[in-house]
Amino acid sequence: MRVLALLLTGAPLLTGALLLTGCGALPPSLTAQVPTTGPIEQGAQVNLGPKDQFIRVIARGPRDGMTPTQIVQGFLDASASFDGDHAVAREYLTEVANTRWLPSLQVLVYDGAAVVTSNDNSVTLTANQAGRIDEIGRYAVSVPGQELRGDFQLVRDGTQWRIDRLPQGLLLSASDVDRAYRSLAAYFFNPRFSALVPDARMIPVIGPGQGTTLVRYLLDGPSEWLAPAVRTGFPDGVGLNIEAVPIEAGVAQVDLKSSALLSDDLTRKAMSQQLVWTLGQLPDVTSVKITAGGQPLVVPGVDSPQPVDAWPAVDPDALPADYSGYVTRSQSVTRLATDTDRPVPGAAGRGEVAFVTFSIDLLSNAIGGIDADGTLWRGAIAADAPLVALKRGEALSAPIFDADGNIWVVNALTGLTRVDGIGRPTAVELTGLPADSVLVAAVPSRDGTRCALIVQRGARTSLYLGVIARASASVPMAITDPIRVETRLTEVISVSWSGANSLMVLGSDGAQSLQVFNLNLARGSVIGLGAPEAPVMVAAAPGLPTLVGTADGWIYEYVGATWRKRTSGSAPVYPN
Repeated sequence: MRVLALLLTGAPLLTGALLLTGCGALPPSLTAQVPTTGPIEQGAQVNLGPKDQFIRVIARGPRDGMTPTQIVQGFLDASASFDGDHAVAREYLTEVANTRWLPSLQVLVYDGAAVVTSNDNSVTLTANQAGRIDEIGRYAVSVPGQELRGDFQLVRDGTQWRIDRLPQGLLLSASDVDRAYRSLAAYFFNPRFSALVPDARMIPVIGPGQGTTLVRYLLDGPSEWLAPAVRTGFPDGVGLNIEAVPIEAGVAQVDLKSSALLSDDLTRKAMSQQLVWTLGQLPDVTSVKITAGGQPLVVPGVDSPQPVDAWPAVDPDALPADYSGYVTRSQSVTRLATDTDRPVPGAAGRGEVAFVTFSIDLLSNAIGGIDADGTLWRGAIAADAPLVALKRGEALSAPIFDADGNIWVVNALTGLTRVDGIGRPTAVELTGLPADSVLVAAVPSRDGTRCALIVQRGARTSLYLGVIARASASVPMAITDPIRVETRLTEVISVSWSGANSLMVLGSDGAQSLQVFNLNLARGSVIGLGAPEAPVMVAAAPGLPTLVGTADGWIYEYVGATWRKRTSGSAPVYPN
């Protein structure tokens, strides 16, 4: 059993080609409408950008004579169609099963081909489980080798078989998910309210309006996993006054409850920033009109409706002015520039300490580095600024600045530590890793909410992602609930944040040699980018070329889908 799929561009009428899968010839009623003679006419240009196009699955219902296995296979194929709350898939169910089945409860995602076996009126599906989408749309990758199993019981309904018992939720292939869902985000704030943080959700293309679904997720608050690290500008009790977010002529119209009118200007601004960034992901939204109880929600300094580019200051991928990469060269820390590379001001630029690895803070005001003896140094990037030894003679990982200007290092014996500007160390508690694992490196995100973790377990190194729970008067800073974010890589050497929800990872896939991988944290998808020969370290930043340092003392950058030699040097970094 196969399905008919249509490639749509968001328009109500399809004027392009039909993509047919296993459906045979078109019926005469349709082919008769396709002209076979006459001149070639220039049609309107159709923009098939990746944000606009999707595959619509047109499911086929059950037919006389189908076996139990064919019924289950037909149901699984039809489940990928979200039209009418999976109306066609429900035709394969008995009335009792139809009332009990909750397709929105979860989605179990499998890779490759599923195996369907039958025994009289029982049918079982087995496959390699790739991940799970929960009831609020969060995608979680499964542990390597996890099996997905779905058991179905069928009964006779007249002359045809129907499914009477089945697993709750949906069982979809990874390709079905790619067709039927889009990865979008509800945006929340980092603790300082200085940048937005994406809380990625998988949202069906067909079904309730995507704008409505996104705003509901936003107003319900962050996911349980991300909640300890982020904040929201919406006061308690502020929800949708009308349970819909219509989009007309590019304007998304959000009507909040009238209690939103009681909020002050800063709160109105924060609510607007979250709404505009969240809805601005949709290709048909150019601006957002916000009302409360039907009355305009006035936000000082911005027009109504608010254009989707109204709030660049809280861009999740915003970088400071004059942001650039850095390397070490002949012991000197050097700033890479479009015109001439120059040593940084101060002792680090003069090469007074030969750094093996180093880090630059986000504003490029401070440097922290480790020398060959394991001493951790820190200094200002300013003329005549000295370097000060903070910790001596320890086995430390590569240093990295956090959002508060502290330096994070991993001590092989004592674990993860953050060291402030005057050298005071504070342990960062890390809970939730496998009992027999060892933390190798920790790389906090630039927004200060999450931390990429390289973890060694036996001979294998893997990548985890944890949430940074902020310290309070009684509770120290901690990294909680580390989760696997991919299952393809067998070795991880170096990692760097390339965006608010993406990483560049230097590692290997199976027995392959080291290369750079682009990791989408929303889906756990991994794309290999290759690498120059003998790579040892990767550095990345939003919108800038990924840098790789190699064992022979060269820095390469990824430009135009190729690696090209940039300069001599080692230990490339972008400010963090």
